[in-house]
Amino acid sequence: MQKDQYNEVFIVIIIASFIFLILATAIVFFMLYFQKKKFQHAKEKGELEKQYAEQLLQSRLEMQEQTFDTISQEIHDNVGQMLSLAKLQLSIMEQAETNDKLLIADIKSNVGNALSDLRDIAKSLSTSRVQELTLLQAIDQELQRIDKTGLIKCKVDVNGNEKQLPEQKKIIIFRIVQESLQNILKHANATEINVGFNYLKEQLEIVINDNGSGFEIDDDHIVEHGLGLQNIFKRSILVGGNALISSILNRGTKITLIIPYA
Repeated sequence: MQKDQYNEVFIVIIIASFIFLILATAIVFFMLYFQKKKFQHAKEKGELEKQYAEQLLQSRLEMQEQTFDTISQEIHDNVGQMLSLAKLQLSIMEQAETNDKLLIADIKSNVGNALSDLRDIAKSLSTSRVQELTLLQAIDQELQRIDKTGLIKCKVDVNGNEKQLPEQKKIIIFRIVQESLQNILKHANATEINVGFNYLKEQLEIVINDNGSGFEIDDDHIVEHGLGLQNIFKRSILVGGNALISSILNRGTKITLIIPYA
């Protein structure tokens, strides 16, 4: 009888030890598993932060490069032409040996316009130009510059109250829109560009429409245009948002950016 009791106690101890061992093993397993997940999450977060920093730097460099290209074109097309015209008018006055007041006034006007354009160009050379402006103001300036060429009519529509964005996020979003506009100028053969800002409760929606040649959307087209469309998708994800592109052949393209404020 006593021996049976000892056997029962022994069996209980063995079962309890076995259960304890299983529980201990499970706890250790879950601790290792969650530690691994935590490490993986930290690693992914570090990689994302690294990519974000790299894209921020690349966006800044591309913005500067685009600014220099635009300035070079404006000096050649606008300032250079107005000063050349003023020079020609002065030559006409010299040869005619006359003081034509209307011609002098015209020369003054051309030189004044050239100086005004040069002042605008000097302002755009500032590396802090985008930082000093809101996103809406910075993009509006880009559209005004395009509109001044007379080749494409640009329009901005704003719905809701403008909300501030973190500085680094603003720079990357500005570059996304700037690159979208450059794609339109290079490939779309458009005559109109409409950019809409919809300030929603928790996110900003930017819609870029053109009436250009459009294209058929497929993976081959995205790969073919490499840094164009791919950068739009990639950078949108990096700022916690999303990009949607729709296009109809010969009927234009629509790019929608959905970006959270925070």
